[in-house]
Amino acid sequence: MTRLVAAERAAELLLRSRLDGAPLAELPQDLAPASLAEAYAVQDATLRQIGPAGGWKVAAKPDGEPRCAVLPASAFHASGVTLKVPPAGFEAEVETAFVFATGLPARTRPYQRDEVAAAIGSMHLAVELISSRFIDRKSIPPLSPIADLQGNAAVILGPAIAGWRDIDLAALALTMRLGDARIEWPLKNLGLPQTLEVLTWLANHALTRGGGLARGDVVITGARLGPAPLGDADSLSAECPQMGKVTANFSR
Repeated sequence: MTRLVAAERAAELLLRSRLDGAPLAELPQDLAPASLAEAYAVQDATLRQIGPAGGWKVAAKPDGEPRCAVLPASAFHASGVTLKVPPAGFEAEVETAFVFATGLPARTRPYQRDEVAAAIGSMHLAVELISSRFIDRKSIPPLSPIADLQGNAAVILGPAIAGWRDIDLAALALTMRLGDARIEWPLKNLGLPQTLEVLTWLANHALTRGGGLARGDVVITGARLGPAPLGDADSLSAECPQMGKVTANFSR
């Protein structure tokens, strides 16, 4: 079996789990990715079946290059949305999102940070909802959850933030409410310069994945608060004095 065929079959299993709500114990050995490139190939195969793409998630790693996932346009929602909770439930993360006003298409030389910064049109407070297609994503080889779009189920975007380039992202005062539960704890967050470095890495990585970043792409940049399990909560809100508020409601 070629790796391309294996990627397509792995994507089919993950999509079936996404649709019927029955999580997988793990991918079959002959379909499980054996390298980061193979995990990304499964992501690409998934998008070929549920696309088009609408953006990305990316997060820095302290011990190596960032990890990312391309996300379908159907994953993105405006604040105030009502979403159905899958059988596996949701975990929620508060993040910052960037929307590209200018595309960064394929070219032979890498993009520089100032080019990436200039291409960004807006920054938003966002909540990512995680729902793994695996029974226990922490107990299986780490490349399989990457293949599973890093567990992404949805992204909820708040309004564009005025003056975002002057906000100290390393010192955000974030809170999240899941129903009546208030969640607030400090994380060591990346400042804007470090976040732009991660976005620059993504812009150049995307050149190898089908042509670069597109105008209108939304990129979320890793948890700044969370993840926290939704549990039985039927509502969610995330707030930040500098960045506004994001809300969502849930049905079962």
